[in-house]
Amino acid sequence: MTVRCGPVAGPVPILQDADPLRSTHPWLDVRGLAVAIRSATGIESLIWLTDIAGFTREQAVLTMRQSAWALLAAALPGHPGEPLTAKGAAEEPDA
Repeated sequence: MTVRCGPVAGPVPILQDADPLRSTHPWLDVRGLAVAIRSATGIESLIWLTDIAGFTREQAVLTMRQSAWALLAAALPGHPGEPLTAKGAAEEPDA
């Protein structure tokens, strides 16, 4: 999956690169993951990081890229957190 940072047009363009992830992780909520990554890497994040946090554009892009990779890693098995399922949330443990 290509992780693009910075301003992008369209609803969730990161989904166009998600086919390999869909085939290797069919239980994963790929759209939910793409929306989460987009929320961390969109123009709003770039503006906040540069205008409010005072980051340079290069620092902001690096932070957004690290955030995107962290979200991807958190969604995959082997991460100590709970991966996103096709339902868009972690599955409930058996009681």
